[in-house]
Amino acid sequence: MLRSCAFIIFALALVSGCATVRVPEAKQEAEIAALAEQLRDLSPSVNTNEAARAAEAAVRYPLQLAQTYHATPPAVINNVFINAGIHSRGLCFQWADDLTVKLMTLHLRTLELHRGVARLGTRHEHSCVVLMAADQAFTNGLALDAWRDCGRLHWSPVPRDKFAWQEAELLPAYQEELRAAAAKLEAAAK
Repeated sequence: MLRSCAFIIFALALVSGCATVRVPEAKQEAEIAALAEQLRDLSPSVNTNEAARAAEAAVRYPLQLAQTYHATPPAVINNVFINAGIHSRGLCFQWADDLTVKLMTLHLRTLELHRGVARLGTRHEHSCVVLMAADQAFTNGLALDAWRDCGRLHWSPVPRDKFAWQEAELLPAYQEELRAAAAKLEAAAK
C-alpha cells in the first residue's frame, strides 16, 4: 500500500512537471490593469488608487506565495502533495487567508474584504477572497481565487463564477488571527 502511494505521488510529480506557475511581467501588468478596472467598476465610490493597489497585490502576491508554497499545478495535484506531507501549505483556505492578510495591509477604505465559500461543509469545500465596494451586497463583489491556478489569480464576479460562492462569517478569533498576521507582514515590509 505504501509503495503504491509513493508510486502514485511520483507519477503525479512527473506528469505535473513539478513547476511553479510563472507569469511574464507584461502579462502580470495586463492582469493588474484589468482587475483594477473591474474593481473600479464595482461602484463610483471605489477609489481609483485603492483599486490599483488592491489589484497589484492580488495579482502579484499569490505568485510569490506559489514560490513559497512550492505550488505544483494543477491545484488538485498540489493538494495531493500537501496531504501527503510533501508540501506544507497551499490548500484553498490557506491561499485565501494569506491573500486576505496581504490585502489587509493595504488598509482599504472603499473596498471591503470578505470570505467566499463554495460547497460549505462538504469534503469539496472551497474558499476565496471576495473584494466588494463598501456597503454593497456580497453578490456584487469579485471572487479572487489564487488556489485554482496555483498562484495565478483567477477572478470573476461572484454570481458568474463556476463556484456558487456564499459569504462566510469568520469567527472573531480567526479574524483577530488574520489581523495579527497582517500587522506582522506589514512590520516585516518596513
